[in-house]
Amino acid sequence: MQDKIKGWGKHLAAIVVFLGLVVTYFAPAIIDGKVLHQSDMIFAEGMGDSQMKAYEETAEPGEFSVWSDAAFGGMPYISGYGSPAPNLPGFDVIEKPTKSIGYLYAGMVLTGLICFYILMCVMGVNWWLALAGAIAFAFASYNILIIPAGHVTKAYVMAYMPLTLAGMALLFKRNYLWGTILFLLGVALSVSNFHMQITYYLALLCFFVYLGYGIWRIRMKAYKELGLVTAVMAVCVVLAVLPNARNLYVQWDWGKSSIRGATELTTASAGDEKISSGLDKEYAFQWSYGKGELLTMLIPNVYGGSSGGKLDSDSEYARFLRANGYQVGKEVQAPTYWGDKPFTSGPMYYGAGICFLFVLGLFVIRNPMKWWLFAGALLLTFMALGRNMAWFNDFLFHYLPMYNKFRTPETALVIPGMILPIIGLWGLKEILSDAVDPKRLKQGFFTALGITGGLCLVIWLAPTALLSFQSENYDAQFAGQPFYTGLLADRAALASSDAFRSLMFVLLTAGLVFLYLKAKNKKTVSLVVCAGIAVLTLADLWAVDKRYLNADSFVKEKPSAGVYQPSVANQEILKDTDLSYRVINLNNPFKETNTSYFHHSLGGYHAVKLRRYQELIDHRLMPELGRIIQAFQGEQVTMQTLQEVFLHTPSLNMLNTRYVIYNPGAPPVYNPFAFGNAWFVADLKVVENADAEIEALHTINPLRTAVVDKRFAGELEGFTPAPRDSVSSIELISYRPNKLTYRSNAIAEQLAVFSEIYYQPGWTATIDGQPASHFRADWTLRAMRVPAGAHEIVFEFRPKGYIVATQVGVYSSFLILLFVLAAIVYSVWEKRKK
Repeated sequence: MQDKIKGWGKHLAAIVVFLGLVVTYFAPAIIDGKVLHQSDMIFAEGMGDSQMKAYEETAEPGEFSVWSDAAFGGMPYISGYGSPAPNLPGFDVIEKPTKSIGYLYAGMVLTGLICFYILMCVMGVNWWLALAGAIAFAFASYNILIIPAGHVTKAYVMAYMPLTLAGMALLFKRNYLWGTILFLLGVALSVSNFHMQITYYLALLCFFVYLGYGIWRIRMKAYKELGLVTAVMAVCVVLAVLPNARNLYVQWDWGKSSIRGATELTTASAGDEKISSGLDKEYAFQWSYGKGELLTMLIPNVYGGSSGGKLDSDSEYARFLRANGYQVGKEVQAPTYWGDKPFTSGPMYYGAGICFLFVLGLFVIRNPMKWWLFAGALLLTFMALGRNMAWFNDFLFHYLPMYNKFRTPETALVIPGMILPIIGLWGLKEILSDAVDPKRLKQGFFTALGITGGLCLVIWLAPTALLSFQSENYDAQFAGQPFYTGLLADRAALASSDAFRSLMFVLLTAGLVFLYLKAKNKKTVSLVVCAGIAVLTLADLWAVDKRYLNADSFVKEKPSAGVYQPSVANQEILKDTDLSYRVINLNNPFKETNTSYFHHSLGGYHAVKLRRYQELIDHRLMPELGRIIQAFQGEQVTMQTLQEVFLHTPSLNMLNTRYVIYNPGAPPVYNPFAFGNAWFVADLKVVENADAEIEALHTINPLRTAVVDKRFAGELEGFTPAPRDSVSSIELISYRPNKLTYRSNAIAEQLAVFSEIYYQPGWTATIDGQPASHFRADWTLRAMRVPAGAHEIVFEFRPKGYIVATQVGVYSSFLILLFVLAAIVYSVWEKRKK
C-alpha cells in the first residue's frame, strides 16, 4: 500500500512541477491577467465570428448555421452557431482541466508535459528522466513558437502525440486494458482537436512503429498476439474517429471543393508537370525547411533565428545605423534570418543536450524498435525539406495519399522533435541500468560527443568555414548596400555565439554521463545525473523559448480590440442597412480581415478557400481590381471617373460589390453598377467544360447572359429565356446566414441568377414551400428556373451529411466517456480484488 501511495505521490509531484513551470512561464497571463497577441486567432475573429453573434442571439430553438458570408463571397464551416445534436458530455471532459489553465497558451504546454511524462513512465524511465523528457518535448522551440502565431489546434494535437505512442507501447507489452484506453484517447483527442496535418504525420510514424512490432511478432511466430493487438488498434481507431465524425465530414466535404481538391481547369502547369489533385505544389512547398537549416536542431541561431531578429547595440548593423544618423537603443531589429523559407518566427530547436543523448541512444539501445522510430523520424525529416529535396517530395506529393492536401512541409519536424527525446532518454535509461556493453557505450559516447560537440566547435570558432550566411531569398535587396557586409558578419556572430552556447550544454550533458561511468556509488550518482539532465534541459530550452515568447508578448487589453476599430470607411458603409451587399478592400484584399469583421467581404484571410472562388480571383477579380487601382492613379481622379470604371468590372458587379475601400480613413467608393442580390437574364450560354466556362466570363455581360456548364443542361431542358421586361422582378426580402428568402414576380418563366456562392451538397431551395432544384452559373453563382407569377423562394443551408455526422459524433463521444469510466472502475476493482 505504501508503494502505491509513493508511486502516485511521484506522479502528483510531477503534475505540481509541470503546473509550476507553466504558471511561471505564462505568469503575465495567468497571474497578471494579460492576453497574448495571436495573429491567427485575431484573423479567425475577423472571419465571421463577430457577425455571427447577432444571429446567434436571435436564433430559433434548434437553429444552427455553418455558413458565413463574411469572407470570400461566402464559405461553409469557417464560422457559425448552434448545433443539430443534443448537448451531451463527451470524452473531451478529460482535457478540460489542462485547457482551463489557459486554453490559448499554457494549456497545450501543460498537456504536452503530462502526455510525454505518461509515455516516459510507460517506457520504464525513472522520475527525473521522465521530467527531463517531458520538458524536452513540451518546451522544444517550435511548440512555443506556434503559440504567439495562434496555431492553437496544431499545438494541442502535437501535445497529444505521446499519448498515442504510450497506448501502443502498453499494447505491445500485453497491457491490453490501459493500452486500449491510452491509444483510444490519444487518437480521439488528436482527431478532435482537428489539425489533420499533424495527425497525418503521427499516423505515418505509427505505421513505422507498428511495422517494427509486427515484424518482431512474426519472427517470434506470435501470430495470435499480433492479430489481437492489430484488432484492438483497428477498433480503437474506428471508435476514435466516430466522435470526430463532424470534423472529418467537414474536412472531407469542404476539401472536395476547396483548393485542397483538384481543379477542373485542364491547363497544364509550367513544364507540363503533372497537375496536382490537391494544393498547388509551389504553394504547398513554400515553407520548406532548408537542408542546412537542420542544424538549428542543435544550434538555434545558426540561421539567424527569426526573420525580424534582434541585434545588440555593438553589432556591425547597429554601428552603421548610428553612423548614418539613426537612433539606436539597446537592440535593433534586422534581417538576421537567411534560410530558405519566405519568413519565419524562429528555429526548430530540440536542445543541444538532447541531440547528444539522441546520438548516444542510437548506439546503446539494443532494441530494434529504435531503428523504426529513427526511420519514421528520418522520413518526416525528408518530407519537411519539401522543395529542397524535390526528387523525393515531388513523388510523394503526387502519389502518397492525402500528402498534397497539406502545406508548410516544415511542420513534419514535430515528429523528430518527439523522437529525439524518446531515444535520448531511453538510451540514458539503458546506461543507468548498466545494460550496455562498455565497448559499445564508449564508442557511442565519443561518437555522439564528436558529432554534436564537433559541429558546435567548428561553427563557434570558424562559422564561415561551413556556412555562407547569404540568402538567395532575401539578400538581393541588400547586396551592394553599405551595411550588407556588416550584416553578414552579424549573422556569423549570432551563429558563433549560439554554437558556443550549445557546445557548453553538450559538454555539460556529456560530463554528467561521464561522471556516472566513473562513479563508484552509481545509485547515488545516477540521481544526480538524472536531476542534472532535467535541469540542463529546462535551462537550455527555457532561455531559447524566451527569445520568442516572453513578458513583452503579452498585453493588457484584448489584441483584437485595437485591430477591429471601425474606420471612416467602415462607419460610412455601416449606414447602409440593406440586407446584403459586398465590400472589397483594395489594400491587400485577400490577406486581411478588417473588412470581413464588419461587412460581407469579397476578401479575407484563410489558408483554404473554395477552389472555384480562388480561380475566379486569379482569372477575373485581380484584373478587375487592377483596373480600379489604375483609375485611382490617373491624372484627373473624380468620383465620376472612378464609378465609370465599374462598367468594366462585370465579375465584381455580379458579386454585388457595392463599396470599394481604397483608404480606410476616407469614405468608400460607391459602385452604382452592382447587380444586386438576384436578377433575371435574357440569354443563356451552355459551354462544354470548365475551361470554356471561365473563358466565357471574359466576354459576356453577366447581367444579361448566364454561362452554364453542360453538366447542368438537364436543368434547362425545355426552357427558353424570356426577354427582359420592366415588370418582372426578384428581390431579397429576408436574410440570415443560413436562410435567404426572395420574392419574385414575373410575367413568364425566368432564369434567375443569385449573387450567392454555389455550394453543394448543402444548400437546398424551395419555391412556395415546395422543393426546387438550382444549379451553378457564371462559374461560382447559383441559378434557378422561376415560374411565372408571384412566388417566394427560399435557400437554406442544412447539409444532411453534417447533421448526421454531428449526431454520430455527440453520441459516440458520450459512449467513449462511459467506456473509459467503466474501464477505470474495472481496473480499480481488479486491483482491490487481487
